[in-house]
Amino acid sequence: MRAGGGILGLVVVLAAVFLPRLLSGGGQGFAGSEDPALSGADAGPVACETEIEQIVCGAVDDVSEYWLAEFPDLWGRPYDEADTVFFTGATNTGCGQGNAQMGPFYCPADALVYFDLDFLLRLQQQFGATGDLAAQYIVAHEYGHHVQNLLGVSRDVRRLQQQNPGLANQYSVALELQADCFAGAWAQSADQRAQLEPGEIAEALNAAAAVGDDRIQSGSGMAVDPDSFTHGTSEQRVQWFRRGYDTGDPRRCTTFDEL
Repeated sequence: MRAGGGILGLVVVLAAVFLPRLLSGGGQGFAGSEDPALSGADAGPVACETEIEQIVCGAVDDVSEYWLAEFPDLWGRPYDEADTVFFTGATNTGCGQGNAQMGPFYCPADALVYFDLDFLLRLQQQFGATGDLAAQYIVAHEYGHHVQNLLGVSRDVRRLQQQNPGLANQYSVALELQADCFAGAWAQSADQRAQLEPGEIAEALNAAAAVGDDRIQSGSGMAVDPDSFTHGTSEQRVQWFRRGYDTGDPRRCTTFDEL
């Protein structure tokens, strides 16, 4: 791919890509100088200099361009871009304080995607999710949450969770798997545009499997508890990323139909 780009209350449990309880277990954001897709209220000039920064910055650019083109055709309305904030340690967000132990997350309240770059390195080291597309998959997943926010899906899920607290985790899993599927649809587009290298789809599938609730719990020495799942199993995450990639159609990301 070309270079260039927990729980904070109920809202962010719907948006975080990783199981916050695993990673729990401020800081400075980085604003994108000339790139409107990279910004932050308390941010300084963006670097996009290190290898991981270039990977994330490039993915942000490409995912944003994908949705700018596809969203109006799919849903008949313009796509409002989301900005990205880089941070380390902790940062204030519209959803409360975010910290590095949560991993990357999207906040619907301020429509910003937050990335702790050190977490991506831990993802590679702890869970074996290596390769550029592993990090780019995470970017695409988080921007999938922004699409859900624009469509009102996140709002509807919060309402349903409040009305049916016993099904709250199932709604959360459906939301996360749909974001995985959206990421897969983007990946197919990137592949067709010759933006991916041979073997990179396998990297994304490996990353999706690495962040399954079951694998995270077992890898952390925890008992695997399906009732506590909020993001889906490794098998489910791979399945829905693959659905998006195989169909290339975000409208086929019908995870809520399978509740």
